[in-house]
Amino acid sequence: MKRKYMLLWFIFLLSATGWGQVAHVVFNGQSLQPYAGQTVVFDQTLHVVGRYYTDSYSYLYLSYERLRQPEECAVQGTAAYDSIAASHTTAVISARCYNLDVSTIRLGATIEQLQAVVLSTGDRNIRIDGPQSFENNERPMQRPDVGNARLVICESNLEYYCPVWDGTYGAGSDEEFERQHLKTVKALANIDADLYALEELQQGREALDQLVEGLNACTAPGRYAAVEDFDSVTSTYIKVGLIYRTDKLRPMLHLGHPYHPGASSYLMQAGDYKRELVQCFEELATGERFVVCVNHFKSKSGGDSTNNYYNETRVSEAQYLLDFLETEQNNNYYGDADVLILGDLNCGTMEEPVRLIEEYGYENLISRYAPEGYSYTFNDEVEYLDHALASATLAEQITGVAPYHLNADEPYQLHYNYGDDTTMYRYSDHDPIIIGLTLDSEPAECCDTLHYFESFAQSMGCFEPVNVVGDSYWFGYSNYQCAYMSAYNAGANTDWLMSPTFDLTHMQSATLTFVHTLGYGTPAAWPSACKLLISKDYHGDLNDATWAQLPIANWPASNWNWQTNTITIPSSYLGQPAVTLAFLYDVPTDNNCPTWEIKNVSFNAGPTPSGTNGVQSPTTGDTPFRVRVSNGELFIDNLAPYETVIYDISGRVVARHDSASQWVISLPSSGTYIINNGGYSQKIVITNLK
Repeated sequence: MKRKYMLLWFIFLLSATGWGQVAHVVFNGQSLQPYAGQTVVFDQTLHVVGRYYTDSYSYLYLSYERLRQPEECAVQGTAAYDSIAASHTTAVISARCYNLDVSTIRLGATIEQLQAVVLSTGDRNIRIDGPQSFENNERPMQRPDVGNARLVICESNLEYYCPVWDGTYGAGSDEEFERQHLKTVKALANIDADLYALEELQQGREALDQLVEGLNACTAPGRYAAVEDFDSVTSTYIKVGLIYRTDKLRPMLHLGHPYHPGASSYLMQAGDYKRELVQCFEELATGERFVVCVNHFKSKSGGDSTNNYYNETRVSEAQYLLDFLETEQNNNYYGDADVLILGDLNCGTMEEPVRLIEEYGYENLISRYAPEGYSYTFNDEVEYLDHALASATLAEQITGVAPYHLNADEPYQLHYNYGDDTTMYRYSDHDPIIIGLTLDSEPAECCDTLHYFESFAQSMGCFEPVNVVGDSYWFGYSNYQCAYMSAYNAGANTDWLMSPTFDLTHMQSATLTFVHTLGYGTPAAWPSACKLLISKDYHGDLNDATWAQLPIANWPASNWNWQTNTITIPSSYLGQPAVTLAFLYDVPTDNNCPTWEIKNVSFNAGPTPSGTNGVQSPTTGDTPFRVRVSNGELFIDNLAPYETVIYDISGRVVARHDSASQWVISLPSSGTYIINNGGYSQKIVITNLK
């Protein structure tokens, strides 16, 4: 009897203390240790934020919400950022899983009323026994709705290399690449975009060509083509690229890669700095145009995504891009203010590079259309590394923007280098961003002048070197601040230095000015080795274009004597939409060959002929107005009754003024300026302004 009473008393104690019963909890980051050894039910929705599994064991990582990287929500260094970061350190439950295939569960899935056993190891460790019912975040089958769009644009990071495997982040063998290629092409075809802006492509032509070939094979012959980027050196560097639908779009006004000033000549040639590409497109159905800039900023390698690794580099890349775009807009190179900045910027929404782009007037389209979305997952948190920002005029024409969750939430075993999966899912670790665009009809900007200037002082700018024969090539020579070409000790060489294309559709006059010098060889033979050519049908293939030679009047009388040439563009090229100039260096041998140096190339065009209203190219003759400086101010006298415009040496508009006989202005600093008035231009150098 005594033993019976003792047993009843023990059962009573278990009941009174809760032992042997299922406890109900709501997890909000607190420790679960008070329930160690007990079975609990979570009276809430738990979100799958991570997973890890091997052949021996499996884990799911759960939280009370889908966690966002702190830099998605707040600026680093602020109290809000620190609060979010601190809360995330205790926000995740680690669930050891038995008899549950976690590889089939997508990140972002949810589970209600989860029953599990709390483990005694750690503050937030549990055990899940057997299958469970997860819901939500089902695998998508078709691209997200981006509104009533006439054009669909896709931004995507691919890690796509071919045919080089060693030393890359891409496939490690032919077999792996076949799977990667199949998965990637299936995904891109499913997206069915009119324009693909792609990052992490292997440098050279083959990666882009194989993607185009694959897309055309599964859609229609000739439907897609790649934008020519003059890239012929295959290497393990990565670059960006553009693929467009040929029956919808036409690339025009090629400016190429806006090289960063820090790029060495070799790296520019080899492709290491082809991580930004600016290209204008014309919509065939309407004739409307817009500018796309695809980018891949420096990664955060060396640390996790919550720190500032290489932030300074990314800010520099953003600033250089913004300056580049602003200069070309001020020069009216594109004739359209619609600009779309896309790419893997390797930073969150609230980090400095993205905020800098916004400060320049670009609207963050993702923040507008999909603020709760993401394109990447890292350490159980989601974020946008991929971005889409539009100029004010283009933002009004966007119909929608959304991430397409094909990759980030999928298990890594679906990636091409694991197993044999050939579906379109997990073709990359970044989700693509889909943008809808319907261009409005806008009047052609035919009343503006066009100015383009390249000094070659820091880089090759937007000029593209094309090597045809020999081992030498055009490159930027920083010592002499010029574009440099020599075949000395290099044998026969044929090398082209291609200018950007210029739209002269509405132009009635145009001139080219450049400064050059030569050395070595025989001066009498210099004109036969060094030529200036022009074409109105060049679209990336030298042999498929018609070239005419323009006369170069001024040659150095002796070695290294700089000479200036101003050449009037023939009238047959006016009114043409794509005019290209080229400096051709062509020598049959390195014996007695010259060295050619070029700098300060200026191309200017206007909608009116010389002598009427409009900005014309700089003239070498006398101008009807006088320029003087007094007490730190610039005086311009005897102006014709037309608008007067002052440009700096890069072609950027410094100031404008309506008709007046005299204009007094305080310029920002000393330097070189061009004053345009009444069909006349004068270049001035100011040295005594503060």
